[in-house]
Amino acid sequence: MRSILEGELQSVRDGIAALSAQAIDATARAVDALIHRNFDEARGVKRDDKAMDVLRYEVERACLAVMATQQPVARDLRELIAASIVAVELERCGDYAKGVAKAARRIARCDSGIPTFNLADMDRLARDMLGRSTRAFLEGDVQAARQVLADDDRLDQMYNALLSQAMDVMANHPQHIECGTWLLHAGHNLERIGDRATNIAERVIFVATGDITGDLNVHDPGQVRSLQ
Repeated sequence: MRSILEGELQSVRDGIAALSAQAIDATARAVDALIHRNFDEARGVKRDDKAMDVLRYEVERACLAVMATQQPVARDLRELIAASIVAVELERCGDYAKGVAKAARRIARCDSGIPTFNLADMDRLARDMLGRSTRAFLEGDVQAARQVLADDDRLDQMYNALLSQAMDVMANHPQHIECGTWLLHAGHNLERIGDRATNIAERVIFVATGDITGDLNVHDPGQVRSLQ
């Protein structure tokens, strides 16, 4: 029975890994389309988003099926509950990538030559956080999850810098107002991906410790074992 449960858990993990890879790829493509004013690539990101929606529901249905048929307990049950939540978080990251792609299409049309400032840096950090939070979930790595939580402030600071620079340019060069507004829309979506990555990191801590808030400091391995 344990081997059956483990096989079904692995299938759920594979779905989570696939969702994460798709969200990260979509985000990279959307930002690249914005930076290079590539309308067709941005449109492709929107088109491909439907596959993520389908996979999210597949993962959720798989989690429910395992809970109903295998009656998991303790850590296994927490992992399945968390996986169904993580699937939603990742699908939402795909929606944020689609939001960046929408901004890319608008900027390609109204191209005023506005610079993209630190948007590429925000993209790299957001995708890195999302990838690390997913790996932490798949590997049960609490310390890696806590590092993702710590990095969220960096992404917030980068968005605030983008906001300040874009607003200054728009105030002094009115021709950049439309494109600047869409640039900020893209930056906000990247900042939200970071927020979703922190949510996933909190699920890692929940699976390992049973703590729902993500605030419990785990230094004693015996404390973790007592919750399993």
